[in-house]
Amino acid sequence: MRMDRRHALAVLSGLAAAGLTGCGGDPPLRIAVVWSGWELGRFNRVLQGQSAVVYSAGDNIAALLGSSVAPAATPDVAIVPRPGLINESAVCARLQSLPSGDPPFWQDLMRCGADGTLKGAWFKVAHKSLVWYRPEAVPTLPTDWESWVELCRDRARAKDGRPPLAIAAADGWVLTDWFENVLLGLDPATYSTLHRKPESWGNDSIRKALNRLADLWSIRGLVPGGGRQALVTQFHDSILDVFRYGSADMLAAPDFAWPVIDHYRSPGQEAWRFRFPGPRGHPAPRVVVGGDAVVALESSGDRGRRFVEWLTGEGAGERLGGWAAAGGFLSLNQNVRGYPAPIRDLVPELSQSIEFDLSDRLTGPLSGGDGQGLWRVLTELFVAVAVDGQAPEQAADDAMRMIAKLIRRGRPS
Repeated sequence: MRMDRRHALAVLSGLAAAGLTGCGGDPPLRIAVVWSGWELGRFNRVLQGQSAVVYSAGDNIAALLGSSVAPAATPDVAIVPRPGLINESAVCARLQSLPSGDPPFWQDLMRCGADGTLKGAWFKVAHKSLVWYRPEAVPTLPTDWESWVELCRDRARAKDGRPPLAIAAADGWVLTDWFENVLLGLDPATYSTLHRKPESWGNDSIRKALNRLADLWSIRGLVPGGGRQALVTQFHDSILDVFRYGSADMLAAPDFAWPVIDHYRSPGQEAWRFRFPGPRGHPAPRVVVGGDAVVALESSGDRGRRFVEWLTGEGAGERLGGWAAAGGFLSLNQNVRGYPAPIRDLVPELSQSIEFDLSDRLTGPLSGGDGQGLWRVLTELFVAVAVDGQAPEQAADDAMRMIAKLIRRGRPS
């Protein structure tokens, strides 16, 4: 996320005015997070007894970490939602090196700078290759992408049926998760290079993945209320569409859908899941994973380093158990116990055949949140086929042209 000086100053000064600067003595540790609501509440429970002030920075986390215009409001520690952020030179230079007991794949995501110094440790991680469904609505599970699309077509056409999918198209990250899972099944080699080789975006497998998405999203009756309704449906509401209201049968959603399902599902309603299916005739696709890492700024000194070790080290298992039991929290820390039964078996998969969430690794023109970069490309693809009725092939071609244009411009639009 790029922020001009005026915007960054407004953000940082606002935080300072909120009383986060401290005065005299040893002020509380300032911790910036991206969460709000339920997640923020669970994190505050973890910190009980700690001298800390936690505040939600949301999309402004980049400004807080990369700007020095208001040092008094800079956090000591931050929870970073995407590793691409630490590869921005202004951010990397301000972070201190940290120890980590994470598996090598996860450590490498938190390295930056010319020497590849390790600058963070993973606090919570996510499994993003899941499809949740009501078992009575989907008696026979699809074995691959092709059979899943055919199932959706059949369900959408059935006179006595209901929409097969709920899609929270109002949240751009939901659409990028769809794209990432489809592409990873088609061409894992290209997937693994896209965050560092812009020229790879011209590969034919990108067009094929976009075309597959456009083909599925173009199905009439695919989602409750049609494409226009999906564009104002947020993640939480899409879960309710399936498990509370029964207005759809399935949704592709990460493991952290579980606490919402469990809390809001209709009485007696079961929730099952299957892996996001890959293309017919291909090996089982790797798992798309995501997560939130903790970093400490150089200015926090030993206090910041000690806090990261307290939060992520071997002794953290017991204090993180409450969040793990509530759901919406998976950890690489093997000492964390108590996961709910519906997601317990996902933990081993987080260190096996995996690829990190592509949109969270991107920097430059395809990065950014809602309305920017890849999020915008996929939203416009969805609109083209699910609202405007454009042919899938044409919509995929338009998306390829939009990607090429963004890369040429060299900045988010």
